[in-house]
Amino acid sequence: MFRPWLRVARPDDWTGTLARFGLWPLYFVALLVVGIVRIPTAWWVIGASSEAVIRIVLGLAVIYVLGWVRMIVWALVPGAVVQYGRRLWYRHRGRRIRVMIPNISSIDVEQRPPPIGEVFVLEIGEATHELCPVDWDGAVRIYAVVARRVRRTRDRAARRDARARRRNERASAGTNKLGSLDLPPDLSQAPAVNEHADQ
Repeated sequence: MFRPWLRVARPDDWTGTLARFGLWPLYFVALLVVGIVRIPTAWWVIGASSEAVIRIVLGLAVIYVLGWVRMIVWALVPGAVVQYGRRLWYRHRGRRIRVMIPNISSIDVEQRPPPIGEVFVLEIGEATHELCPVDWDGAVRIYAVVARRVRRTRDRAARRDARARRRNERASAGTNKLGSLDLPPDLSQAPAVNEHADQ
């Protein structure tokens, strides 16, 4: 629903659980209102005079909005990993940092001792950062996006290097070709002709 704008990996600790279950009363109240609220007369045109159709349309709209609310609330959890566009937020050494996805060299999966298990690991320049455990809700989707964009950046760099090598090879070939041409002798070095030799 929110692709490709916002993705959140929710921690599996008490903060993530609280953020998840804390939204359930909001879902219940919002859908209850959709079910019992009086439909204005002007809205009957939307559902072709069918109240059930109007309530279904309103319910879908409310679910869409609640989905955004859920993502925003999950993004506010201190340990959550947030991917929005080309930016990635995650906790590193006790504070949340932001990195640009094109600056990430690679993303891999490494094993950690229990109870952590497998984690996603980022390589940024010479540094290595742990992103989050693999089993976090939403972590795999963020991994897929980051891995795809890192691969695209790497492919673009490879194509750019290949074009640069081809240009250098063409320039070198042109220089060698000019150097191999037989240039005419320098006439200024030829011996002078005696015009009065026949006289």
